[in-house]
Amino acid sequence: MFDMKEVEDITGDPVLQIRMALADLAGEDREDWTGSAKSSRLLELLEVSERLRAEVLRLVAEWHRDRAWEIDGALSPKTWLAHQAPIGVGEAGRLVRTACLVGDHDEIAEALADGEITVSHVEAVSKVMSRGREKVLPDHVENLVEQARSLDIGDFGWLMRYWSTIADDQLGRDTFEEKLARRHLHASKTLDGWVAGDFLLDPVAGQLLITAVDHLAPPDPEDTPDGPRTLAQRRADGLSDLAGWFLQGHRPAGNPPNLNVIVDHDALHGDTSPLQRRCELEDNGPIGRPLLELLACDCTVSRILMRGESIIMDMGRKVRVATPAQRRAVAVRDRHCRFPGCRRQVGWCDLHHVRSWLDGGPTDADNLILLCRRHHTLVHNSRWAIAVTADGDFAFSHPARAP
Repeated sequence: MFDMKEVEDITGDPVLQIRMALADLAGEDREDWTGSAKSSRLLELLEVSERLRAEVLRLVAEWHRDRAWEIDGALSPKTWLAHQAPIGVGEAGRLVRTACLVGDHDEIAEALADGEITVSHVEAVSKVMSRGREKVLPDHVENLVEQARSLDIGDFGWLMRYWSTIADDQLGRDTFEEKLARRHLHASKTLDGWVAGDFLLDPVAGQLLITAVDHLAPPDPEDTPDGPRTLAQRRADGLSDLAGWFLQGHRPAGNPPNLNVIVDHDALHGDTSPLQRRCELEDNGPIGRPLLELLACDCTVSRILMRGESIIMDMGRKVRVATPAQRRAVAVRDRHCRFPGCRRQVGWCDLHHVRSWLDGGPTDADNLILLCRRHHTLVHNSRWAIAVTADGDFAFSHPARAP
């Protein structure tokens, strides 16, 4: 006979029911199933798995709010999870950060509980979050949840990258300045003489590097004797060629590759909803207005007039923002990067518009100044300001620094 108490315990505990169902699944003989039947079962399991992940996330949010991890003497929820659960410290940290979004924002929690958005949507929000961006998320969370309801995770992840640039613009430019301070390129020799490392570059510098090495090491033919190289191998070879040519004073033949920025006309003037603006570095992704202004300082502009999203009406000719003669004149006047304390040579400098070209600043010598790429990036993404003095010189200032 069945123990009624045991039956009541099982039927009253959904986790015990899930365990029993999993045992049945493990014993399921699918050897003679058709491909269609296996596909159906796979989709069913993925749907159940998604709902389980959502419940785990909601429970972690409640558990974290109650600080239940302190009962066992753990120093943090991340270390408790890594010690008690079959997950690593990195995964535990990501789980807690994502769960905090659920706990802090009812809109996200309700949509997740109702199955209107997935855990992957919430993780996409978590991936771009920072302390600064958390401050502005409440202003956008309702709109973001609405977008998540209708977008698949690929498109929503792209949208969140756009949102991160909008949030940084709203916060001011300190967020990018803080990020820029973390840029690095670590390289160290291994015991057998190889070099290993990692790096973090801003979007423009990163795309410059990728564009250069991809140009130097294009894809190999399929019938290459030693087999076509992987993308990572080609980029390693391209970086080696780039360094070698520079040290020998050479440059590869042919036209150099370009960085292309695609930006809507209305986005230049802020005439559209922030999440509907298109402002992106080709093959990289969305960028904020500060980086757009940096690239627009010294570039070639092309016009493409479209009707709707797919019909090209007209393609204008390229227009050079600064002429070679203007560049030479400014180089003779400035001689080096004009940022205080910097003497980077002319060849390493960009032309910077003191008053942004996008805001109608003129392209003439009185409005142009030489800045090396490091300080050009800093000026466009921080609170550094440049003013033209009465005698035509340039004065740099920062609100947090003494004049």
